[in-house]
Amino acid sequence: MLLLNRLDIDSVARLCYLYQMRIHIVQKDTSKLDHTAYIQNAEKSGADLVCFAELSTSGILYQQEPVKPLETVLKSLKDHQTSIMLGLPYQVDETLYNCYMYYDRGQHQMYRKINLFCPMNEDKIYQAGDMPGLFKTRHGLLGVAICFDLRFPDLFKQLVSIGAEIIFVPAAFPQVRIEDWKRLLVQMAVENKVPVVGVNSVGRDSCNEFGGASMAVDATGNVLVSANETEETVLEVEIDL
Repeated sequence: MLLLNRLDIDSVARLCYLYQMRIHIVQKDTSKLDHTAYIQNAEKSGADLVCFAELSTSGILYQQEPVKPLETVLKSLKDHQTSIMLGLPYQVDETLYNCYMYYDRGQHQMYRKINLFCPMNEDKIYQAGDMPGLFKTRHGLLGVAICFDLRFPDLFKQLVSIGAEIIFVPAAFPQVRIEDWKRLLVQMAVENKVPVVGVNSVGRDSCNEFGGASMAVDATGNVLVSANETEETVLEVEIDL
């Protein structure tokens, strides 16, 4: 008799177009840096993945300052069994990157933001990445584009061309431009025929007010779930891959 482990079952389901990924989309205040309760709630509900916004471990940096070591972030996640995606500043020697990380059971993968947003001083603080964000996971191939990356359609086309089955857009998108955010998430889903999940922040810091409106959009442009522009919330959605 043929025995299949969980990874095999998930692979077979995806091939048959039956695999549904259960996702928790966490829209939280940019100043609140503790992820623990959100991850625990996702695990209790049976979510496959819980995802947070851009720089969710640090808040937005407008000037160079010490950052939490990667080892500290990984240690805080080690007891969790659900898959986790979150944003963090990641330092390599003297170079700092604006990164988004996929973590699962002791293993992690990183995407380094390619398109830095000069009006928020990112080009002064971070080094730009040069590789598209594609995470090879037990849930499938997950693409990532961070915040300002959303304004670069060729990056989304590239992600789809290398196999992305869904694209996540973690962000710290300001309220003043939030209508662009809503429009572009739908546009990228429709143009590339893949689901797109936008994870934004709310709240205010010393420089910006963030506009929320996190959402999940299917491959036809239908908005499956969405949050408002001001309140912390967790969206739960199942997406076919």
